[in-house]
Amino acid sequence: MNKYIQISLFFILLCSACQDPVDPDELLNVNDRTYIIGYLSPADTLLTVHVSTAVPAIGIQIDLNEPSGDLERYIIKDALVIISDEKNNEIQLTYNPERKNYQVAATEFSITGGNTYFLRVSANNKEYTSTCTIPERIETIAEKITLREKNEYYQDYNLDFTFQDIIGKNNYYLIGGNAVIDTEDGPYYSYLNFELNSFLTDAIGDGEIIGQNSTFSYGITDEATTAKVTLQVTNVEEILYLNRRATYLNNYNEGNPFVEYSIAPNNIEGEDGVGVFAGYQLTEKVIEYELK
Repeated sequence: MNKYIQISLFFILLCSACQDPVDPDELLNVNDRTYIIGYLSPADTLLTVHVSTAVPAIGIQIDLNEPSGDLERYIIKDALVIISDEKNNEIQLTYNPERKNYQVAATEFSITGGNTYFLRVSANNKEYTSTCTIPERIETIAEKITLREKNEYYQDYNLDFTFQDIIGKNNYYLIGGNAVIDTEDGPYYSYLNFELNSFLTDAIGDGEIIGQNSTFSYGITDEATTAKVTLQVTNVEEILYLNRRATYLNNYNEGNPFVEYSIAPNNIEGEDGVGVFAGYQLTEKVIEYELK
């Protein structure tokens, strides 16, 4: 390990020696950017878009412990937000002060798999646009739960989780799930942690079976009980996949000096615009499993 650290430090010093000096004042000379986030799915009950001001990470002090104070000034409350479809149908989203986003009931505007949608935002005297296409939905999820290690306190369970890739397209999947067990003290949640393996693609082959496994545990009792296990597969556009993966990796590697932070992708068109407008399809399966 020390050998690799020494090599890494050597390359860091070599690269830094080749760089031109940078005036620190220039780092702060960056315009505020308009940050726009919107995800669309046929499964949504609300169509939502977030519009706020993104600021440089250097030199700006934000009190994250005071969301109703310091952060309030970054929220853009007077934007014009419109979603339209390929047939020129459109709907305007209205600002919701409680959720601090722009929204409209999904019943007011149809979102359908395979269709393309357009976003138009007017904010701070500037215009921003973006486009997304709703991917296909995974039809079925298969699972197998088996017993694992057991001690005097806990029984572990292994869950194998598979589904078939959609044929004919490059697909990007996010997977997740949890097990909920009713107890005398209320519901007990055991989350299925796939970590980086929750980000999957069909790079192994078009139409192949894709799968991962995880575990959950529960304290041993004399009474029989049942776990309600929820499994989820979300087929997402590539930019949404890259966005969520970059966020995961940055959080995972926070504080590691030997890892370069991932840059989140951007498909917002317009001066000083940044963010993601993307489509997704969610498939969910709920099963009842008797704990032994």
